[in-house]
Amino acid sequence: MMPSIPGALDPLTIKITQLPDALVVENDWRSFTIDTGSAIISVSVRPRIWNNLVEGTKQYRNWTAIITGRMGELTDVGFVLEQPGIQIFDTPLGEID
Repeated sequence: MMPSIPGALDPLTIKITQLPDALVVENDWRSFTIDTGSAIISVSVRPRIWNNLVEGTKQYRNWTAIITGRMGELTDVGFVLEQPGIQIFDTPLGEID
């Protein structure tokens, strides 16, 4: 086995431009998945974070949301995003990069 050195995985960043279809789970948290093409990422957020996302989509005609977090438990098709945070902002039409 090849020796390894310690390292850190920086927070992951996911960009979305559509409001996910979220399920209401325990304590009014919202749970949804994001298909990145290489993995299905499972995300669960507090009610306040979800409400801020929904309000932001109403505030901006063309919006992009940035979801950050850490890679958590692996699933059969991807992983769970731990400690997710969401920022939403206005973007030029069609911009996602």
